[in-house]
Amino acid sequence: MIEINGQKFEYRKDCPYKYDYRKVAQSIAEAGTGEEGRKYQISTLRKLILDDLFFIVFFVLKIPIANCPFVVGVCREVEDGPKDYTLDLWAREHFKSTIITIAETIQYALANPDSATGIFSYVRPVAKKFLFSIKEAFQNEKILHACFPDVVFADCEKEAPLWSLDEGLILRRGSTRKEPNISAWGLTEGMPTGFHLNRRVYDDISTEDMADSVDMMEKVKQKFDSSQNLGTEGGHHRVIGTYYHHADPLTYIRAIKTPEGEPRYHYRFKPGSDDGTATGRPVFVSQKRWDDLRLTRTFNCQQLLDPSPLSDMKLNPDFLLPIERRMIPKGLYRFLLVDQAGDLATAKIRSGPGLDSWAVGVLGVEPFTDDIGQSKVFIEDLWISPASETEATEQIVRMYLRAGMIMTVGVEKVGLSTTHSNVARALQAIGRHLNFERGGNGILLHPLGQGTKGGGWKKKMIESALAWPLNNSKIFYSSAVPMNFIERLKMEMRNFPVWHDDGINMLAYLFTQILKDMSFGLAEEDAEAKKRAARYTNKQPSRSWMGV
Repeated sequence: MIEINGQKFEYRKDCPYKYDYRKVAQSIAEAGTGEEGRKYQISTLRKLILDDLFFIVFFVLKIPIANCPFVVGVCREVEDGPKDYTLDLWAREHFKSTIITIAETIQYALANPDSATGIFSYVRPVAKKFLFSIKEAFQNEKILHACFPDVVFADCEKEAPLWSLDEGLILRRGSTRKEPNISAWGLTEGMPTGFHLNRRVYDDISTEDMADSVDMMEKVKQKFDSSQNLGTEGGHHRVIGTYYHHADPLTYIRAIKTPEGEPRYHYRFKPGSDDGTATGRPVFVSQKRWDDLRLTRTFNCQQLLDPSPLSDMKLNPDFLLPIERRMIPKGLYRFLLVDQAGDLATAKIRSGPGLDSWAVGVLGVEPFTDDIGQSKVFIEDLWISPASETEATEQIVRMYLRAGMIMTVGVEKVGLSTTHSNVARALQAIGRHLNFERGGNGILLHPLGQGTKGGGWKKKMIESALAWPLNNSKIFYSSAVPMNFIERLKMEMRNFPVWHDDGINMLAYLFTQILKDMSFGLAEEDAEAKKRAARYTNKQPSRSWMGV
């Protein structure tokens, strides 16, 4: 047992220490207590602080439980690995913030006193918690004062030009740059302007609370991208966290690619067990602690880093298939369907990802089914956007005109809405007739789950309508459809059932209130049936089969 900086240390053979601290302590003792011995001690400790993250964690921050194989190993992995574009996803309670956000930030500031580091969390108060730990270390750890008198003030609160959680920390430095040595910021609030930071650390940009709001997750992704402009030439950044949602900002960052298609971030994934499963051996916490954590609802996301497995996704957007417009089959039954959002007089002012949108789609359906009773569906045109009713009506008319022959127009009827009448009048003004009477070429779509309490039944109907054709590769989208609308549709699928469902609700109407009244009864491999169906679509179709 040895002691350095008042911290007792017991050597463990199973730990991959960077230095033999027993020999370090012995050499310091042999140097004596005189002036030369004091200089040797300061020089040795200074070198260890600048070169050994574990030394900071254990001997400077004085965290006894850090003396274990896992913590020692990941300290080595972080300091020996890349310094820029790193993504560390580790289980909670496994020292990622202590090592990278706190210890490495201290180390970097001591080695580069003229530099500036910014710590970013999704909101500023979270980032300030990390800054508080760093501030306390500089104020109270005498080893830093003794080893770095050229960088650390003896009395930081009185001597430092800037020393607060709000404005940041300034150490002794040779420059007069405006950025503090270390500061804390929020991505969604209080981001700095005009700053250029040598080092950025993103920690806790995804949280359990934020996972309940897809809009907030999207905002953090956007702000993360914007914050890249706060860097400098030759600077670097790290991202640290724990998964909470399959579409959270950390998933987004992990998916970023280089122009060559390679992953942009060096990814270190460290679940709480050796094999990433609940029954695996815990890599850091005790078995008893692990067994207790297994009883909690947050175990999957906080320990296994698997909060929402892709295999459990209700509507997987990866199964939505692209197709070139020229490859879309001829002779389709074509429908124009409208999911309305109501009249938003201030839509242009209020528009954004969190606002309910209109969804209008032109959907082509092959007039025969395959051996599992499914027809292929082709999204030939799509528009999803917040809008006033006047704007939406104009958009519907434009899509109707460019679609060619439309067999049926289906418009959602909500309460006393007159959207269907407005659309019919607008088309009549240009010589096109749309009749919503029984037997006409217009259908009033009844909102899914109407008459039930809450939105649970609506969600079930959307899932039951779309999951089967989607999972069986029966839904395609034309490459001519604007990609922003396809991405919006995919985003609705990816985040279903916790986000907006305007586009997928419109698509579900096809299966729940249009195709359910059609009985093709033709096998896809029946060539003669295909020919008959194709000939039939060239004639004016009877409307009695639509059940209206």
